[in-house]
Amino acid sequence: MGKKVGIAIFLLVLILGLSACSESDNKKTLESGSMNATDVITGQSPQNDELKWKWIVEAGKYEDLYFVDEKWIAVKGGNGKYKVINTQEEVVLPDEYDKIYGFNESVAMVELDGGFSYIDKKGRSITDEQYQNAGPFSESRGAVQQNNKWGYINQSGELTIQPQYEEVKSFIGDRAAVKLANKWGFIDKSGHMVVRPQYDQVGDYSEGMAAVQLDGKWGFVNSDGTLITELVYEEVKDFHEGYAAVMDNKKWGFIDTHGQVSIDIKYDDAGSFSEGKAAVKVSEYTEDGDAWAYIDYDGNIVIDFFPYNASEGRMIEVGEFKNGLAFVSKDLYCIIDSKGNNVFLGDSKFFISAFYYDKQFNVIPGYIFTDESMKVRKYGLLGLHGEQRLEPSFDFIGEMNGPYATVINVVNGKDEKGIIEIYK
Repeated sequence: MGKKVGIAIFLLVLILGLSACSESDNKKTLESGSMNATDVITGQSPQNDELKWKWIVEAGKYEDLYFVDEKWIAVKGGNGKYKVINTQEEVVLPDEYDKIYGFNESVAMVELDGGFSYIDKKGRSITDEQYQNAGPFSESRGAVQQNNKWGYINQSGELTIQPQYEEVKSFIGDRAAVKLANKWGFIDKSGHMVVRPQYDQVGDYSEGMAAVQLDGKWGFVNSDGTLITELVYEEVKDFHEGYAAVMDNKKWGFIDTHGQVSIDIKYDDAGSFSEGKAAVKVSEYTEDGDAWAYIDYDGNIVIDFFPYNASEGRMIEVGEFKNGLAFVSKDLYCIIDSKGNNVFLGDSKFFISAFYYDKQFNVIPGYIFTDESMKVRKYGLLGLHGEQRLEPSFDFIGEMNGPYATVINVVNGKDEKGIIEIYK
């Protein structure tokens, strides 16, 4: 948080990819009689009837807009100030802020005249103090900067930890990383130094462990600050489901919460565990090049090696599992189930625009090409099997926020944002 903290409410990351796997993959899946992914998710077929939509905020009505809470939207008027409306377009907070950030724990950071402060959901300031900089609330604490030093306040606006640090991070797992004399350590919510400042870099706590680095080598400390493994690794990733990926001599494996190597360090890359599986890569696995597999906690291969390549400039994706599904790239983007079988069974005119699936509405943001040269796109929503769920009629559509989505239409070369609600 040494840099100005801001929460990007509306990150429109344009990811290319097709919502159906290749035809040969689909044929192989059908021939094997594989499990349908809808069984994995709900035990029954998803809703395939086409959805309807209506404007919540018409595109172009405001200079800018983004969600700050589940049903609250920050909008920027002609005066350059932000106010907050609800999904009925009723004003819930007046227009008086240069910027308002998302609500965390019912508190939002606001910026006015170059200073930072916090408000509650009634628009009341929780502190009379304006700070040089600030961070979002996490675990009932907000980081604030005063006279170039950082400390923390509580939800009543009281300074519970006096500004004294060069840099700080948010509280996670009752611990926050702080920097003194150019070294990082960790404090608890009372301000007690749990891990004295001694490391060059640190990560956040995850599952009671935090990555720490000194002289270019990484290890992990537990919540008491005790090293569970020596500082010997070139790179590490956070703990997930009791295991952390670590790299030694340019090879990846996994350690457990005792710091013991639980899966041999022999892979060329590795992801994190999700729903009992982690992706691992072997370079030059075949004459076609690299290949990825998914392994279980014991290191057994549960989804066999496959060359998850991406064509035409797309990023290679070998995603984590959520609700029994993972986004992957097989030249074009598709989705696999927990057995590695393709979910999209058949061709689709849609391409995926975000690695995001909304289970409740059975929708994935996507687009189609409307011209033969494949340069003009229109965005809508597709279902798990690539079927059209919402007619592609927007110039961009972002991820869903429940039944709501932020959309963009381009008018005279200018992006005009709006918000729609989908319904049956």
